[in-house]
Amino acid sequence: MYLISLLQKADYIELRKKIEEKGLLAHTEWYYLVHFLVTIILFAILLGLIVYLNRGYAALPLIVPLAFVTTHFGYLGHEAGHRAVSKRNWINELFGHVSYGLILGGSFSYWKFKHNQHHAHPNIEGSDPDIDVSPFSLTVQRALEKKGLKRLATRFQAWLFPSVFLILAFLMRGDALRYLYREKKIRIDWLLLLGHVLLFFGILPYFIGIWMSLLIYAVLSMLIGIYLGFTFTPNHVGMPILEGADDLSFLEKQVRTSRNIKSGILLNYIFGGLDCQIEHHLFPQASRKNLLRIRSIVKEYCIQHNVPYRDESIAAAWKGIFKYLDTMGRYARRFPMLKMAHEML
Repeated sequence: MYLISLLQKADYIELRKKIEEKGLLAHTEWYYLVHFLVTIILFAILLGLIVYLNRGYAALPLIVPLAFVTTHFGYLGHEAGHRAVSKRNWINELFGHVSYGLILGGSFSYWKFKHNQHHAHPNIEGSDPDIDVSPFSLTVQRALEKKGLKRLATRFQAWLFPSVFLILAFLMRGDALRYLYREKKIRIDWLLLLGHVLLFFGILPYFIGIWMSLLIYAVLSMLIGIYLGFTFTPNHVGMPILEGADDLSFLEKQVRTSRNIKSGILLNYIFGGLDCQIEHHLFPQASRKNLLRIRSIVKEYCIQHNVPYRDESIAAAWKGIFKYLDTMGRYARRFPMLKMAHEML
């Protein structure tokens, strides 16, 4: 069993050695420290401007840049969860808990619990929690099994799917709260979540009133969801979903189920490094600062070894996503006899 496991990772070990030799897997603490401090300062300035401009709805346009900045705490927390920020774990924990708990109103502990499952089993049916997107369906079997309103949602999921982005932030907070309720010993998450509530429903209302605070929080959350949905969805939606991956090497499993977005420095920043999704899955502890350089090495290696490497423009990626969702949706529009035929194959 150990020999099989070693053989399945042989190609990955070879590739990793190439990247390590160039020093691209070294931690870049100062890069993240500057990024984190700049993001905090921008967040504070924008909230301060909203308070200062509290004259009717004059401050509402500031929610757009505030949502952009706030979402980047999510990206920083995501990288901290992979210990990409620092080799010292307490720094990763600090970045992650402040980002997910205090700023975003979620749970860093829950994020690590769920996201680590995804990385271990990307797009693998029954193992990856990220492909359970009920009421929608990402596989033929799930589309055929849907009934009632869920079947109706699946039928038109290509058009309905993006609308969920409007409530995505609220759904993620709900999932985090349910996890924290089950895991009652995670006190730091509860403490920082309380800080989030005090910030948006205590301090902010003191200056601008409760109704304006609620409006800002609602719109901010919707914009965060849209931003996250826009950048996270291309990662894996529309890529192959595997029934099992025992016959695939670690490298093949990660590359085949992930999609890259063609980008430069600007798009890499906007996407929080998620444009290099393949490289992130292969080397989750790699600094975002080095991902673009790692990408060229990984792409060349995959081409040389005939490993399918998906690298698309934003437009092409979203076109593929809509096409895939519509294809799966069509199975929910057909007669029950199709289900019998599918089961016989």
